[in-house]
Amino acid sequence: MADNRSRPRIAGQRRPKPVGSDIQDVAEGDLKTTESSAETPVEDVTPATPEPTEPSKPEPKRSVVTQRERRQSDVLLAALGLVVVVTLVVAAVLGVKAWHGKQAEDARDQAAAAGRKAAETALSYDYRDLDKSFAAARATMTPDFAQKFDATAKVAGELATKTKATVKADVREVGVRDGDADRVTLIIFVNQTTTSTITKGSPRVDLNRTRFTMVRNGDRWLVQEIAGL
Repeated sequence: MADNRSRPRIAGQRRPKPVGSDIQDVAEGDLKTTESSAETPVEDVTPATPEPTEPSKPEPKRSVVTQRERRQSDVLLAALGLVVVVTLVVAAVLGVKAWHGKQAEDARDQAAAAGRKAAETALSYDYRDLDKSFAAARATMTPDFAQKFDATAKVAGELATKTKATVKADVREVGVRDGDADRVTLIIFVNQTTTSTITKGSPRVDLNRTRFTMVRNGDRWLVQEIAGL
């Protein structure tokens, strides 16, 4: 067998590897791979178990009040306060009005009752006892009006004595024209029945309408004025 080493080498031709060199290379590669594997540490790929942690407590929600909301709240409180004040004022005014109204109503009722009695007393007289008749009339009047009544009573008394007249007043209706707690004006419808020598002993009935002005005097109501209508 000819020795390959003695053959001439052609340019570009690879020199054939000696028999058994591939096996040796593979063996050496496996050896290097084994050595490299031995030198490289094996990474631990076991998943790590997380440590148990305590559940976090939710933080309390914080109320965030903006400046605008605060102003709106202040305005609302002020408005509510104003409503309360106005309500109290209105209630007080209505209460006072109701109280004055009740007083005026009571005054009108009292004045009407007193005016009825005063009219029947002041517009009645008997020639046989004029002093008693006129004294009873003056008792229903204010002092000032009683003085004015005396002048009228003197003339009426002289005529009554001359004609032997008796006059009896009978109130048919009393109406309140206006008034308040201290002064009330009444319209009184009264029938006066007169018996005298002029009527020849026969009763004569006169239907009269008069205005009585009543004023409070303490716990009494007195006649301040009488006027024919």
